[in-house]
Parts: sequence; C-alpha cells; structure tokens
Amino acid sequence: MLAWFDDPGKAATIEVGSNPYGVAYDGTNIYVSNYDSDSVSVIDPTTSTVTATITVGTGPGGVAYDGTNIYVTNFDSSNVSVIDPTTNTVTATITVGTRPQGITFDGTNIYVVNEMSGTVSVIDPTTNTVTTTITVGDGPRYAASTGDLIFVTNYDDENVSVIDPTTNTVIETIATAISPFATAFDGTSIYVTHTALNEVSVIDPTTNTVIDTISVGAWPIGLAFDGTYIYVTSLDDDNVSVIDPTTNTVTTTISVGDRPFGVAFDGTNVYVANSGSGTVSKLRPR
Repeated sequence: MLAWFDDPGKAATIEVGSNPYGVAYDGTNIYVSNYDSDSVSVIDPTTSTVTATITVGTGPGGVAYDGTNIYVTNFDSSNVSVIDPTTNTVTATITVGTRPQGITFDGTNIYVVNEMSGTVSVIDPTTNTVTTTITVGDGPRYAASTGDLIFVTNYDDENVSVIDPTTNTVIETIATAISPFATAFDGTSIYVTHTALNEVSVIDPTTNTVIDTISVGAWPIGLAFDGTYIYVTSLDDDNVSVIDPTTNTVTTTISVGDRPFGVAFDGTNVYVANSGSGTVSKLRPR
C-alpha cells in the first residue's frame, strides 16, 4: 500500500521549459514540447519529475507517438524531429511544409499540418520520409484520425478538410464556425475548438455534419479524450472544461496554470501544458 504522498496518480505541478505547447504519451513517459526553449521535456508520470530534456528544432509545437517514435513539429524550422524514446535522442529530422503545427498518427502514417503552406505532409514512419503532400484549406492548424479518416481544421477558411488515408485525397469539406483550431476523436464524434467563439463543435464522422455546439471557456485551444470525458483547455481563463460526450455538456471546470495549451491523457492522469507559466498540470481524470 502507498501513502497518499506516494500515489503516482495524485495531482501535481511539474516545471518544464519555456512556453510548453504540445503533449503526448508513449506508454511510459509524457513528452512536452517547449516552444521558446527549442526542447522537449520528458516526464516520468510515476514520480512527476522531468527525467530528460531533448534539444529539437526551432519552435517545437505538436507532438505525436506512432508506437515506436515520438514526432515533434518544429514550427519555425519547417521540419519534424524524430525522437527515439528508448534513448531520448533525435534520430532523424524530416523537412515538411512551412510552419508545421498539428500532427497525428492514423495507425499507418504520420500526418503533419503545415499552417503557412495550406498542406498536410504524409510521413512514412518506416522510412521517415514524406511520401505525399495534400492540399487542404487556408491556415490549417490541427488534425485527428478516426482510424478511417483524417480531419484537418482550416482556421482561416472556417471549415474542416476530410482526408481519405487510403488515397490521401480530400474527399469532403465541412463548413464550421469561425476559427476552428484543435480537434480530437472520442470513438464516436470529432470535437473541434473554435478559439474566437469560446465553443466546441461536434461533428458526426458518419455524415460529416456538425451536430452540436458546446460553450466552454475563453479562447479554447487543446483537446483530449480520456476514455470517458473530453478535456478542453481555455487559454484566457486558465482552466480546463470537462465535457461529457454522452450529453455534450460541460460537467465541471478545473483551474490549472497560466495560459493552458496542449493536453493529453496517459491512462491514469490528464496532463496540461501551461504555456504562460512553464509548467505542466497533472490532473486526476473526472
């Protein structure tokens, strides 16, 4: 038995680099990109301590895991750093489009969203090469996979591009509200944050239509699903809204650090990157 202070699932605040941005879990550790430090912090979730700091490209943002490696988009370098989590070293650097931001893995390929190029670079993780480039909308930000389709938010076009990964072509465009930003999949629906509207849209991926809209905190940014609830970071409110996807209502709001951005779940806790305070909030799931 553990004393309360030895509980690896207890809440914590962890200091990382400057302007932490993206968060991902590889089955063992939490990886946090530090935009202003050009680094990635590796957090041991059992001790809530940073065990390694990895230098990557300039302005690291999105982070994803493909079952073998960690992929980090470097916004100001226009490339992707590949990290081997067994050694926590960069093993490859892949040139992509201009100002890559969001990144996702669909079970086969890595999809990198290039904000200034209006494209998505498709990386084969077995060779770490770009195999194709897909044109999407204007100002794309983030992407999420349902396993069958890739959904990409186009911030400036106020829509979402739907990519068929078997052909790597855009098969549909879904009109949304203004400023679609991050996106996540809960196994049933696609959730999209709208930063300027303080709301989240819910898309039915079987019909590719917006079926609901949920009011959340000010300037919603990041999204994550913990198997039960959707977590939405609100950059201007310093909190996280917790959405019950069975009712699409906010059930509670959790205060975190300054200007929360990225968020991820490790199977036990929810991790929130607080871009303004250089910390990560470790939260118990609700």
